[in-house]
Amino acid sequence: MTSKESDASDKEAELIEKTARWIVKSDLEAPLIMLLQTIKPLSTIGGELGFFFLAPFLPLLEEKGYDFLDTFEKRENIEKLIRRVELLSKEKSKEKEKTRRPTFWSRLKEKLLPSRKDI
Repeated sequence: MTSKESDASDKEAELIEKTARWIVKSDLEAPLIMLLQTIKPLSTIGGELGFFFLAPFLPLLEEKGYDFLDTFEKRENIEKLIRRVELLSKEKSKEKEKTRRPTFWSRLKEKLLPSRKDI
């Protein structure tokens, strides 16, 4: 692997990570995973169409637009994005579970029904 290829793969990994974090932060995991699974087989065609239709706007986005289209026209990068979003989503749900306060009903149940440990 040459230096140029490793730089490209580092950029792709960074872009995948940023995109996955944005998706999870925006609570769009389920719809975007479903959408990405649907369009994954057409990713190369979609990338080429993206270059065609977005060509007038790409200079405004500088290198970011080209990097984005180059990265996500590869099927394996879409798969990496899906896996990363799933992993971050699981971490987020575990974090929420840890910080979740007990509800009124769960506290009432604890008071009225002794646990097996107390018996």
